[in-house]
Amino acid sequence: MQALDSAGIRAYIEQHRLEEELTSAVNTALNERSDDPFGVLAHHFRALSSAGDEGHPMEEEDDILLEDAPPPPKARGKRGHVMCTPVVIPDGWRPPIIEKSEAQLAFLEDAMRENKLMRLLSPSDRAQLIAAFSPKSWESGTTIIKQGDRGEHFYVVESGTADVSIQGVGKVMVAAKGTAFGELALLHDAPRAATVISTSAMTTFSIDALTFKSLLMGKSQQDAREVVGFLGNVRLLASLGEAAKRELADTAVERLFEAGTNIICEGEDGHEFFIIKTGEVKCTKMGEEGEVSRRLSASDFFGELALLRTDKRAATVTATKDTICLCISRAAFTRLLGPLSEFGAVTAEQERRSST
Repeated sequence: MQALDSAGIRAYIEQHRLEEELTSAVNTALNERSDDPFGVLAHHFRALSSAGDEGHPMEEEDDILLEDAPPPPKARGKRGHVMCTPVVIPDGWRPPIIEKSEAQLAFLEDAMRENKLMRLLSPSDRAQLIAAFSPKSWESGTTIIKQGDRGEHFYVVESGTADVSIQGVGKVMVAAKGTAFGELALLHDAPRAATVISTSAMTTFSIDALTFKSLLMGKSQQDAREVVGFLGNVRLLASLGEAAKRELADTAVERLFEAGTNIICEGEDGHEFFIIKTGEVKCTKMGEEGEVSRRLSASDFFGELALLRTDKRAATVTATKDTICLCISRAAFTRLLGPLSEFGAVTAEQERRSST
């Protein structure tokens, strides 16, 4: 097989989203404080392998990640290990909230959706990051970051341009409006792998390392604990151990449903269940007036029987205000914990006892 040149290597990495998936797997191990981080990474990549390319469409990516390529693994006996320092949040620390105009908020929201790492964040995580960004102006010819320096900020260009260069290679790209850079150096505690110098007057939004890591990693740890607590209240999952609940919580995907959106519709196939994180929903059925149950809000759940049966949805659930739900699929449940028949038997026995 013909060896790849540097451009071919980069294309291969981007084609298979290797940087993105590696970062996601490492962050999962950090959030869990796992005693077996290699097992966490192995599980992450086994799941991707069994799922094929579904859910990972090819998209054009931003080459700015050259600026922050993670450091090479450090030797640990016969195996390598990607070193990331867990975040330590000072007592009493609170993330900053910087006032911004509607135009600035819209710009940052668009920029975060376009960034290959930030777009993977949950809506609530992105909102907190956006609130913490602070504006900064730069004169033409200013060195914003220097190759080899410690990474201390993550940047998003609002206006102006800058050259990104690597020692021994020269200019590799131009950073312009919407370009984001600096995030991987913060995540991996890596030295800057490139230099960025403004070529015109510039304005950027930036966020410091403590805020960035605290919001991304600290909040993820808090969210995981909350999801485990929610799962403990789902009767179908009551027999699961804590480790299984934590593993299942890691598969939860946060989604935002705008007011008026039907989250599930009566008569549809059910393949996932939902835990409400914020917001409110109503439940209705065809042929019946009004709502068929109390309104559901934070920590309530619905659709859990989709994990057990293949019945059609028995009601329509609609967001009455902007609502964020944690969604867990039957496929994820089955992949992690095996066939559902044993859980079905337990649930049936619980229902029989409760009715006698």
